[in-house]
Amino acid sequence: MVTPKDADPEIDKGALVAEDAAKAPQIDPVEAAAEVILRRALDAAPELKEALAAAGVAVVVQVPGAGWMGPVETVWARVVWPHSDVDQDGDSIKTPFWRFPAHHTAWVAYRRDGTQKDHSPGRGNAGVSAALSAGCPVVGFSPVPERHLPRDLMRVADLQIVIPPLDAAALAETLGVLTGTLTTAALPETLCRRIAVEDLRLAWRPGTDADGYMGRLRRLLEAKAASPGVVLGQLHGMDEAVTWGMALARDLAEYRRGVLPWSAIDRGVLLYGPPGTGKTTFAKALAGSCGVPLISGTLSQWQAAGYLNDLLKAMRAAFAEARAAAPAILFIDEIDSFGDRTRFTHDNKDYSIQVVNGLLEELDGIGGREGVVVIGACNHPGRLDPAITRSGRLNRTIAIPLPDQQALARILRHHLGGDLPEADLSKASLLALGGTGADCERWVRGARRRDRHGGRDLVIDDVLDEIRGLQRARTADEAYRYAVHEAGHALVLVVEEPGALVSASIRQTADTQGGVVADRRDRKPVTRKEVAGRLRMLLAGRAAEEVVFGDVSTGSGGNASSDLAQATMLAAAALNAYGLDDGVDGLLWRGLPTPDTLPATLSLRPDMGAQVSAMLADGYAETRDLIQRHRGGLEAIARLLGERETVGGAEIEALVGVEQS
Repeated sequence: MVTPKDADPEIDKGALVAEDAAKAPQIDPVEAAAEVILRRALDAAPELKEALAAAGVAVVVQVPGAGWMGPVETVWARVVWPHSDVDQDGDSIKTPFWRFPAHHTAWVAYRRDGTQKDHSPGRGNAGVSAALSAGCPVVGFSPVPERHLPRDLMRVADLQIVIPPLDAAALAETLGVLTGTLTTAALPETLCRRIAVEDLRLAWRPGTDADGYMGRLRRLLEAKAASPGVVLGQLHGMDEAVTWGMALARDLAEYRRGVLPWSAIDRGVLLYGPPGTGKTTFAKALAGSCGVPLISGTLSQWQAAGYLNDLLKAMRAAFAEARAAAPAILFIDEIDSFGDRTRFTHDNKDYSIQVVNGLLEELDGIGGREGVVVIGACNHPGRLDPAITRSGRLNRTIAIPLPDQQALARILRHHLGGDLPEADLSKASLLALGGTGADCERWVRGARRRDRHGGRDLVIDDVLDEIRGLQRARTADEAYRYAVHEAGHALVLVVEEPGALVSASIRQTADTQGGVVADRRDRKPVTRKEVAGRLRMLLAGRAAEEVVFGDVSTGSGGNASSDLAQATMLAAAALNAYGLDDGVDGLLWRGLPTPDTLPATLSLRPDMGAQVSAMLADGYAETRDLIQRHRGGLEAIARLLGERETVGGAEIEALVGVEQS
């Protein structure tokens, strides 16, 4: 702006700025960068220029990422064939040969990044042959040519040109073109690798110099590269997943250095476990520890895009984004919502099958998923299509269990941060057994709210009160009945499966009045004897109430997760799916029962219902006898639960051992 005008109060400075901006040439910083990296690729091989002048030449151009396709094509027209026109989009050519010869100065372009269904090697081949037969050059632009461009173009290509990513030197040259000035500080290569096309545009301001542009760009990229809130070393209660993640971090570092080929690296994993156990947190921590971008998505997010084609486009776009940022991690949460194609029976079966097929195409990664590690997470892996976990896709499966007491103490300590540094968290972590990492975060947040609203410092009782939650007042008789019920489960479990009991509790939750936590990992194979023992454990709460009180409550029944429902499911599975019956009806697999199908099956098959009922009756009678023999231990456990709410498995085993001796 001119100084005298600035000094004149009658002049609208905003209008003058807008006027000057309108007169200034509009420069797209992405196109400027695209021209720099394209010219560098051409200058690196001088023979290319002569080859590109040939009639009917077929060219494949690999761009650094999907966002570069349009800018590189625009610059290609200006730099390589400035006197030619883009006559056709190759994907619009639907006939084997054109009716009229194309103008001799025309060329045909394919632009494919995998976001459209037609971006596959089997599509567009007629257009390739039609254009070349008419003497028109053909160029395909793609970040992954062998995956997305027409197969015939890849076969017939006279030239394959790889456009390098924007490095520090190319960026400095771009800034010189944009601003006419030289930057005094180069950008580190670690930050250059994170540059996306939108970053180049966001950092641009009319009238800026090279250092001003570089400063804005650096701030954008440093925000991207900011340290994660949590890294793998801070995660607790998921040892197998953390061990795998740390190994992957080492491998990806060597892959980036060119030491390891992509074929030597795990490219997919399925994490499963109860809600709140930290599967999403693990993905964030893994990306942070590996120093790579995290791209995430879910089926429900992709469905929100619209109809089937829109859903598939959104899903392909997520994979394309991950490939463009590679090495990167793509996290697909609730992946079990895709379902299993063999179980689709609803009216939208064909739709659901196409959705699963679309995911499988992206997961295959043949020539197109290098550098992208896919993490799927779910609560119910049994609902997942087996093809998703096939070799080459999510071929490793890792359980994320509920954290044990030691892990809960560490998780609580993590969320407490600098609060209560000297507090003993053993009581809190014991009371928290059966909770998740997400629960720990919620409890600590609630405890801080308590002390904030009370205008005082945080104390350990605030944490304990949050773990207990909003409790309905219990009478002494009610509390003792709940204690006897859970003591029954705990007693039978320590007798039937020594070492499996983690804890027993009468802590109220939103859904229960208590429960037991068991660890059956690495247990021996399930035999008839094992099934009988598990049935006794499931029926033990009801049996304990009957032995002690002479009657029973509804505590064992209810929904599909109740003791009685689980026992019925187990008995039906043993008889009809596990081959553990006595062979009365012959050795026959009748299908694994589910909560949705079992009630109807038992109603339609009275013979099966009679067998299941007899199996449960036998198990219940055995359970009553066992509890009667150990009644002293049962009542000792119940009294301890009444005093402490939650008791560890080792202490309960010691009580039962003392009572038996």
